[in-house]
Amino acid sequence: MIMPNTEALMSKALNKVLAASGGLGYKAVAIGAIAHQSWGSKCEAPGIDVLMSTGPAQRETLLSAVRGEGLQQSPDQPLHLKYNHATLGSVSVNLVEATTPFHAQVITRAQRSNILSTGMLVATCEDLILLGAPRPVLVELLRHNAGRIDGAYLKKEAEAAGVFGEVKLAWQEARQ
Repeated sequence: MIMPNTEALMSKALNKVLAASGGLGYKAVAIGAIAHQSWGSKCEAPGIDVLMSTGPAQRETLLSAVRGEGLQQSPDQPLHLKYNHATLGSVSVNLVEATTPFHAQVITRAQRSNILSTGMLVATCEDLILLGAPRPVLVELLRHNAGRIDGAYLKKEAEAAGVFGEVKLAWQEARQ
């Protein structure tokens, strides 16, 4: 049985991933719900999503290191991991490889912040919006960070990614 994800459990899992990636010299950037929370979202974090500065060529080295930290791989999805703790339960950890120029840009633009009591890189609010999230989360991020968002960057990248219409609708909803 999987117990609810507590901050302590998620923090331990995140620290294991950071130890593995940092020991190899790879950058790890928080994305997904834990990053959304750092930018003011109240969404629940069902697991941990981390963008890695690695690609397929470094995959086995990275996976060996995270297994060495106690995370277990899913047999059919090698970048989907699970961290099990004897008393706290288990949590899923999804690693995303930086396989596109946009992913590399997200890593370059990431900012240091405190996630789950752990100092690490976090994707910018604009990049989290561009990476996608459910509409209510997008609206929440836009409302909470309206004065800090780089609108020109967001518009340019949303147009390039073909998601400008979705971002524009969320922005309009956020302004209501």
